[in-house]
Amino acid sequence: MGCNACYNVCPKDAIEMHEDEEGFKYPQINEKKCIKCGLCEKICPMINETIRNNFSVPKVYAAWTQNQHIRLDSTSGGIFSELANQVFDENGYVCGAVYNKEWRVEHILTKNKLELENIRSSKYLQSDINNIYRQIKSKLDDKNKILFCGSPCQVAGLYNYLKKGYDNLYTCDFICRGMNSPKIFTMYINNLEDKYRSKVKKVKFKNKIHGWHNFSTRIEFENGKVYIGNRYVDSFMVGYLKYTAFMRPACYECRFKGFPRKGDITLADFWGIEKINKKLDNDMGTSMVLINSNKGQELFEKIKNNIVCENIESRDVFEDNICTYKSPDRTKSRELVFENIDNMTYKELCEKFFKKPGIKERIKIFIKTSKLYRKLKE
Repeated sequence: MGCNACYNVCPKDAIEMHEDEEGFKYPQINEKKCIKCGLCEKICPMINETIRNNFSVPKVYAAWTQNQHIRLDSTSGGIFSELANQVFDENGYVCGAVYNKEWRVEHILTKNKLELENIRSSKYLQSDINNIYRQIKSKLDDKNKILFCGSPCQVAGLYNYLKKGYDNLYTCDFICRGMNSPKIFTMYINNLEDKYRSKVKKVKFKNKIHGWHNFSTRIEFENGKVYIGNRYVDSFMVGYLKYTAFMRPACYECRFKGFPRKGDITLADFWGIEKINKKLDNDMGTSMVLINSNKGQELFEKIKNNIVCENIESRDVFEDNICTYKSPDRTKSRELVFENIDNMTYKELCEKFFKKPGIKERIKIFIKTSKLYRKLKE
């Protein structure tokens, strides 16, 4: 699944991460360097379960930050930013995913608060861990406090790599639907650059200009133009959410869903919160916060003065968050897209393998988005 634990643990750097034809990186062993120590297999979370003493049933909160700017700039309620700021204030490091200059996603480890804006918000691409686990271990051994945020499999990979617990490490995972191909995303970006005749300057998934429920992809270009496509029309989100066509093969059979969770805290959009308590949804973003360990509770308590939160006891909390425990189905669209990825343009792939909405569906989308927009204006 590309967690890079084996890459980080190899004492001879005999493992290299190579991108396949779909755009996903997999480990390959350089036999000339390999000393057959077996460490790569011993720490692989796909082979050996990650052992953590986390709660079998997490504590569930609906929450959002009281900082309006952070909330609107975040994917859901801005809770990650509050956790990160708390660790920064304690002179610690934060590790999370950012875009690089090529619009690929990679993890960085930083104690610079200015980097938080780049780490904040979902990217929906497979992040390249590189050697970040090694950097984290070095800082932890030097008694630095660290908050690591990554997908559940990346959190599992980190713990297996470390081999022991650290009191100064806090981990945050998220309810993950699956990781999309960086190669597909590059094609998507290139297609938009051709259309707008300019290089991309900024990418923001789940922009809330039309509300949290009707989230949009917003992309700014160097020539000043801006692309905004909501979840129902943006081709990348349609391919991801409707057709599940861009994801890594392992994500269709994810072994890191369900409970107990691997991270100390799990964050997600609290979809369906309006059914549980309408007062907790004003269409600006509400986070589902799962507290999975005593360490997670300890860190969460420190930010409570900066947030609005309410404990949720309802048994229905995961009804609209099915990816908590179930992987998406692998579709025919997924097979067709990757079979033709090297002989068709991105536009051709979408036009050929994603059906355009019919009149009835377009009317439904129009009505739905209009209602959401009116709600936001109110």
